[in-house]
Amino acid sequence: MANFKNKQSAEILNSVYRNAQMAYEASADVLKHCKNNTLRREISAQNARYKSVAGQARQELARRGEAARDASPYVKTMAKMGIAMKTAANQSSANLARIMLQGTTMGIIDMQHAVNRSHAADSRVRESAERLLEREQSFCESLKRYL
Repeated sequence: MANFKNKQSAEILNSVYRNAQMAYEASADVLKHCKNNTLRREISAQNARYKSVAGQARQELARRGEAARDASPYVKTMAKMGIAMKTAANQSSANLARIMLQGTTMGIIDMQHAVNRSHAADSRVRESAERLLEREQSFCESLKRYL
């Protein structure tokens, strides 16, 4: 049972790591186009949180003897190209907030699936992921005012 619990905990941690790493890279790309100082500060603060969360998840995976799994190069390239295309003609705050909302929502869905599939995971890992999901939903709410 302990091995199953560890496997499910690793699934959640890998989802957290993968999504935080992707969000860190994507938010850095969005920031290059952000001219609204208030939005810029919000995205910058979230970017720093993503970096921290990815690092913590990677460390916890290593502590458990698991390797952190990055998103595939294809997924990363598609995200980068999508942001470049969506910002080429429209760098408005509303468009940048929309891009961030879409990415954050995809991350929330992926992490929620991992939590839902991992009922036997370590309760500390599940609770940490649920707190992260709440912070992500709060970030989405704050972005809505820019739409």
